[in-house]
Amino acid sequence: MPKVAFLVLLLWACHAQADDEAYQQCILQYQSQVEIPEAAALVRNACNHIHRELVVLPRKKAYWQCVLDYISPVKTREVMADLLQVCREQHDFRK
Repeated sequence: MPKVAFLVLLLWACHAQADDEAYQQCILQYQSQVEIPEAAALVRNACNHIHRELVVLPRKKAYWQCVLDYISPVKTREVMADLLQVCREQHDFRK
């Protein structure tokens, strides 16, 4: 039984490391385009939800990917709010 527990722990550690690398790549890819602080926080949240959560529903993942795809180059808070609304409407994961 201890061997099984060790194997599970080892697999989990490898998975966590891979997710950490994906999270870091996500931050590198999207944060470099950010111009307003609120967008930076959204990018961190999106990368975290996509790459560090153990269970992500497909619609929730699609919502956060929408945020990543469109929020980084935004220059005003008004446009950011509009884009977030569209992402919510297209990928409402509360349904």
